Amino acid sequence: MKGKSLLTILVAALVAAPVFAQQPKDPAEIDPADYQVTKRELKKARKILYTPLDQPLVFPNPSPGAQWFPEAGLGLFMHWGIHSLLGAQPSWNMIKGYEWAGEWHSREEYYGQAFLFDPQDYNPDRYLKAAREAGFTYAVLTTRHHDGYALWPSKLGIGTRQYMHGRDLIREYVDACRRQGLKVGLYYSPRDWHYPGDRPLSEFDVETWGKLPPVTDTVANRQAFEAFFAYIMVQLEELLTQYGKIDVLWLDGMGWRGIPVQDLQTERVYAWIRSLQPDIVINDRWGNIVNPDNPDGTSMRIGDFTTPFECTKPTYIPSKWWDECHIWNGKGGGWGYNKKGLFKPMSWFMEHFVAARSLGGNFLINVGPSGTGDMHPNYYKEIAILREWMETGAESVFGTGPTPGVERSNVPLTTRGQDIWYAHVLPDFKRQVSVKTDREPASLTLLRTGEAVPYIYRDGFLVFQLAADRRTATDDVVKIVF
Repeated sequence: MKGKSLLTILVAALVAAPVFAQQPKDPAEIDPADYQVTKRELKKARKILYTPLDQPLVFPNPSPGAQWFPEAGLGLFMHWGIHSLLGAQPSWNMIKGYEWAGEWHSREEYYGQAFLFDPQDYNPDRYLKAAREAGFTYAVLTTRHHDGYALWPSKLGIGTRQYMHGRDLIREYVDACRRQGLKVGLYYSPRDWHYPGDRPLSEFDVETWGKLPPVTDTVANRQAFEAFFAYIMVQLEELLTQYGKIDVLWLDGMGWRGIPVQDLQTERVYAWIRSLQPDIVINDRWGNIVNPDNPDGTSMRIGDFTTPFECTKPTYIPSKWWDECHIWNGKGGGWGYNKKGLFKPMSWFMEHFVAARSLGGNFLINVGPSGTGDMHPNYYKEIAILREWMETGAESVFGTGPTPGVERSNVPLTTRGQDIWYAHVLPDFKRQVSVKTDREPASLTLLRTGEAVPYIYRDGFLVFQLAADRRTATDDVVKIVF
């Protein structure tokens, strides 16, 4: 009886052993084996780095399939990942004492969320459908932020392959975008703070970061950079070949200590990306790192569109194609999930949206899904307000051109051809509207109601003022027809 019991225990242990061995390791620990590229992958990466282009790349992308971007108008940005369980700022939350970290969590607690991240309420169709009905035309989801956690089962690095049994959250998102008629955008951070040798522990504290010793072995450092570059190329190739057509690639800062920014070879990398996705539109942040504490970036802007207005209202036309990215959530959570469901008011939303459209740019507004995979209920309430405005106001922001001149009006203007201008009278504006038209209009109409707006035209100037009972908390658009 005793021997039988011992045998039973031994068999049970042998059966259990493989299961135990498959348990994921502590995500805060860095295992170089997770990032080991093959010789073939390294050779391919070096070819991208060191093979000159036959001719300079043309920006913006001239492909017919990319020409939708400047008229897209409104995009939904979504920062989502293991940080969403904490309701925390992605990645930056781990840096103790950092101004934009939010409520700090230690590196161990932050990465520990990988054991818990299992979004059972993830139904991107629901919130993407709501967005599309409210006028959004494209979406951009974080596939991997600086923390290195990949939302798809990448063969390298850490992510859903180890901690979610290989579930592919990017596949679910991409498929939902297509079902809802939205252009597919992927955010990808080439920075990876989990990569071996990339970010020493001292860099996770404001008191000690930035005090690293200089690089002395430049040959070894170059080899380390090449291996890191190859890893990034592997992940990007997965994202750009496994999901069909990708419309937007929103990068967020490539870099390696001791490697000059010109050695990051932005144009060669973008040419390689276009070889995989000919119609893709890529932003300007491969070799141009833009942080909240460094809004001017660290290099020239190279890309199909530029992103100079991060969390700031546009004031000028920076390039042919561009976007403003901003946070819709109220205080708390930063770019991530806001547990309190706070949102900036719709008056704020319209102010920034109209500013972007009047200068010919797109407004990419961020809302972080929860750790379980859905949006906060207040997202749907805000979306409903926007949807109602779009019922009459959409024609003033989609398919329109930029202002005929900022100096021409004391309110933002958008245009439709030569003979239709839209004056956007935002809630904070209480004065008389003055527009230098140089020609007398045929009619002025309040879009929301269709009623005529009284006006005076004299000496090339058009003036009018909306009655107080015709004002709202969004954007009161007056259509000027010549």
